[in-house]
Amino acid sequence: MIRDRSSTHPLRPTRFSADMISPAVQNLNDDEALRRSTVLERVSEGVVALDTNLRYTYVNDRAEQILDADRAQLIGRHVWDAFPESEETAAEDALDLALATQEQQSFERYDPGLDRWFEVRVYPDESGLSLYFTDITDRKASEEELAQKNRQLSALIENTAQAVYVKDRAGRYQFVNEAAADLVGLPPEEAVGKRAEDLFDAESAAEIRRIDEQILADGTADSYEATRFIDGTKHVFLENRYPHRDEDGAIVGIVGISREITERKRREKTLEGSRQRLKSLFENLPDSVVIHDAEGHILDVNEQTVDELGYTYRELRSMNVADFEVGLSQEELRETWRTMEVGDRAKKSGRHRRKDGSSFPIEVWVDKTEIGGEKRFIALTRDVTEQLQKERKLKALTEEYHALLENAEDAIFFLDVEEEESGTEFRFERLNPYHEAATGLDSESVRGKTPREVLGPDLGAELEANYHRCVEAGAPISYQEELDMPAGPRIWQTKLAPVVVDGTVTRIVGIARDVTAQVHREEKLRRKNERLDEFAGIVAHDLRNPLNVAQMRTTLSVEDPDYEELHRRKVHEALDRMEDIISDTLVLARRGNEAESLEPVSVTDIADQCWDMVETNAASLIVDDACTIEGDPDRLRHVFENLFRNAVEHSEGDVTVRVGRADDAVLYVEDDGPGVPPARRETAFKPGETSREQGTGFGLSIVKRIAEAHGWGVRLTESPDGGARFEFTGVEIRS
Repeated sequence: MIRDRSSTHPLRPTRFSADMISPAVQNLNDDEALRRSTVLERVSEGVVALDTNLRYTYVNDRAEQILDADRAQLIGRHVWDAFPESEETAAEDALDLALATQEQQSFERYDPGLDRWFEVRVYPDESGLSLYFTDITDRKASEEELAQKNRQLSALIENTAQAVYVKDRAGRYQFVNEAAADLVGLPPEEAVGKRAEDLFDAESAAEIRRIDEQILADGTADSYEATRFIDGTKHVFLENRYPHRDEDGAIVGIVGISREITERKRREKTLEGSRQRLKSLFENLPDSVVIHDAEGHILDVNEQTVDELGYTYRELRSMNVADFEVGLSQEELRETWRTMEVGDRAKKSGRHRRKDGSSFPIEVWVDKTEIGGEKRFIALTRDVTEQLQKERKLKALTEEYHALLENAEDAIFFLDVEEEESGTEFRFERLNPYHEAATGLDSESVRGKTPREVLGPDLGAELEANYHRCVEAGAPISYQEELDMPAGPRIWQTKLAPVVVDGTVTRIVGIARDVTAQVHREEKLRRKNERLDEFAGIVAHDLRNPLNVAQMRTTLSVEDPDYEELHRRKVHEALDRMEDIISDTLVLARRGNEAESLEPVSVTDIADQCWDMVETNAASLIVDDACTIEGDPDRLRHVFENLFRNAVEHSEGDVTVRVGRADDAVLYVEDDGPGVPPARRETAFKPGETSREQGTGFGLSIVKRIAEAHGWGVRLTESPDGGARFEFTGVEIRS
């Protein structure tokens, strides 16, 4: 870094003099110098000249404003003496590099006093450095707005429940979002590069190829309902496909949006897109300067004009503006110049043609002024090729974003996140049409309001708790919630995605899907499956008793021919019993837990009948009370058979089972076996609970359900002999 700050007497002109002109300009004749200096004073750029020791030799009026310093006091001063706070910054690096390499450099600078951003271009020559300060505040704002909108769009696409993908002309997936990757069971990075043949069955892949080829050939979009088999499972989708075009309009592939409609079928056509409200601004300051007269004859140009157009300085001095301005006709140019007064400024869009025949779009600001007593025009132009390309992209992005927001079948909402003294506040910014229709809210009525203001303190606080979780995580979160909205109660599967700017969450994009019908269907199916499992267990469990009897009697009829008739009769009884069990269980499955055909039932008779149907071995049955109860005999057989079998199987076989009543409304069945530990008595009636390795655990569950079907209660206690005692309460005992 050059640090020579040896004193030379600073020049202190009062306003403007030849001493304030850069050395390169001083070598020109007086007329040329006067013209150029007049240009430098009128341009809207700040212009500064430094000598090789980095001392100020020239500062124009605009630079004096930008630097907020008296230029008369700057002339002759060393740049770091004048602005020590700029040392060891990008400014110092750029000036050092320009002096060292003799190549153009540039850096950006923010002026807090003017609240403006400037691009500073540094041009080295043998005399020192020339600095040009270009106001880029609007460009900075436009770029930041574009960046924020792109972040919103990315968050929306990545977190939408719809599958979004892009394919090239060969059918290879170039992009898939999370939803699309989930459909095929692959991470997004593994799905990229694959074709339809790699992900779907042959028939589906052939149909996909056919439609893709049609879209590529016709250049038209297609929407249709499609059936796909993924890993052998059938899925139905609403497919929307569009030709993917590059900036020149050529079709380079396919853009697709898929929504699974297996459960709900097709509703409305879904579109991918995005909303962008970016205003496009061309740079306010030009890259080149042309001075010409009222007829368009060029009097002078700067170096940037030479570089952009490819002509030499001498060639340009002999040309007319109309020789390279091909976007505006000579009549348009002359009409503009003719109608302008001194001090007027006009803005036009045109097109410049280079010496090699190529051309580029420009924006031009034309000032009419006086130079040396002559009326002259200063044309400041800027190449806007890149800006126009950005404008086209933004327009397309805005249209796509708007289409997605307006046509998505998910409820989409935007929340502004604001940091207040009281803490983080969330305020609604916008709801999409589906959200408005599903909830009964609308954007106009909720915009700028908090969830508590819109939905009340309780529901608002519940929603805000989820929004706080999203902000604290700084990443997308998902959850299911049931909300009572103006349009009625709904169950939503919600995903929140934060929009982060400079490390701070400034907005939340929410996408919610109404899953009310789906949740209700799943709950109903779950209950149905549980009942079916239970009924299957009941059938398998209760059929065992008569099946064992039939098997044993069949064996005995062969081994003991003298009692063949008795054994055959017992086999028939067992088979009849099996048929009754199946029939009763079907009735129970179809009619719930109701007891049918209530009638007087002899406890002694039904106990004896059920005892015969159980393999009792050395066990014995005692009926203490020959009473009659009101009940369904078919259902009661299940009760007694299960309790008898439970007593026999949980003992060594030598067990006594007693049946009787404890009082006017309590019937008991007890045994003198090992009993049930107190810790297991509460869970003994649950389906599947068993203490035996070969048990099914449905016996006592069946007992409880049949008791409840009669309106009875049942409890498990300990018998006087230490065994198990089952007491049925609320029994109607007749005698």
